[in-house]
Amino acid sequence: LEPAGARPRSASWRDPSSGGRMEVEVAAEHGGDREGEVLIGHGAEARVFRTVFCGRPCVVKERVAKKYRHPMLEASLSKKRLNQEARCIVRCRKNGVAAPCVYHIDYVAKRMYMSLVEGTTLKAWLCGEPSDDQVAAVLKAVGACLAKLHDADVVHGDLTSSNILITQPSLEPCLIDFGLSYVSNLAEDKAVDLYVMERALQSTHTQKDLMDKTIVGYKEGSRRSQGVLSRLTDVQARGRKRVMVG
Repeated sequence: LEPAGARPRSASWRDPSSGGRMEVEVAAEHGGDREGEVLIGHGAEARVFRTVFCGRPCVVKERVAKKYRHPMLEASLSKKRLNQEARCIVRCRKNGVAAPCVYHIDYVAKRMYMSLVEGTTLKAWLCGEPSDDQVAAVLKAVGACLAKLHDADVVHGDLTSSNILITQPSLEPCLIDFGLSYVSNLAEDKAVDLYVMERALQSTHTQKDLMDKTIVGYKEGSRRSQGVLSRLTDVQARGRKRVMVG
């Protein structure tokens, strides 16, 4: 047993996509201090807390343990998914995508410590009835952000207006919640990512042409937008057929 207050054993690894060392320190064994944490979000897969890490305000994403799984399988899957999420975040940040900085990963407690991004979700911002010019400018910036994401061959997996923060007062977008993200260079995967975003905007918000405004920024910001948007048309057609047939 390690004495109380001992420095946790840690390790780092190389990101094969960039050849450089990853910016994340990963603790092999560490017990987190839960004092002063404030729950700010809760979903099926994780809980999110606001706290302080090494004197810096941060958020903690704690994966919810699945009791029906064997403990060894649960530990293995949690470790794999934490690693995958962290790698995708680091890959995004290296390619200019606004995303939280990963400070620390605790495998035992299934927790990831990240920088705190001050802002409001795109969903809440749109519900605040901004002007048409503001909506067009912000969604164009969102599209440019998604273009950088896909040019880095990262598929978010859960692009909704709740997983995009709009920082104040600059109104710049920041992507969060990479729990379902993965690396892929397939236009099909990126097109499905955009389709998920389109359906989320249509089902949640009353403003018109939100996705069209987003696509404007995506076209301007991506070097490979033509192939992705061509595939998006096919994905949209399959989606409409599924809704029509049931």
